[in-house]
Amino acid sequence: MADNGIECSVVMEKTSFDPRAAFPDFKLVFANKGEKAVRLFDDFYPLKERGPNMIIKIWSQGNGKKGKRPTAWYLPSYQMERVANLMRFITLNPGEKHEVPVKDVYLLLTYLQPLASGKIYELEVRFRDGYGDPGTRREYVGKKDFIVIDQTPR
Repeated sequence: MADNGIECSVVMEKTSFDPRAAFPDFKLVFANKGEKAVRLFDDFYPLKERGPNMIIKIWSQGNGKKGKRPTAWYLPSYQMERVANLMRFITLNPGEKHEVPVKDVYLLLTYLQPLASGKIYELEVRFRDGYGDPGTRREYVGKKDFIVIDQTPR
C-alpha cells in the first residue's frame, strides 16, 4: 500500500493456463484504503494506438525465490509531453475502487524465455504517477502469482 492509502492489486481472468495459450487479460485495481480522498493521474492509456503506460514483468518463482531477471516484460516505448488542460484525473474516495482492464497482454510481452509447464510465476505491474499529488512521485505496484500447466489430453 502506498503512503496515500491507495492499494494496487492485479486480478487475473485465469491464474492457471496452458503454456501454448495466449497470456490471459487482467485488471489493475486501485483501492482507496485510506481515510481521505486521493487523486490518481489517469494516464493508463494516453495514446489509443499504443500500449498501456505501465511496466509489466513476469518473474519465475523457483524454490520460492524470484529470479534475477524477468522471464518476460513490457515497457512503454513512447514519451508523452503533458499539456495541463488535457490531463485527466480520477478521484477515489475512501473505500472506492478503480479498475483498469489490460487486454491483449500477449501482444505486448517480449519473452526472454518461454513459460515452462509446471512452474509458478509472478505477474508484476507498475504504474508511475507523478501528477496525481503535486510535487510527489509515486509508484504503484500490483502482483499476482500464476501457474502454467500443460493441459494436453493424455
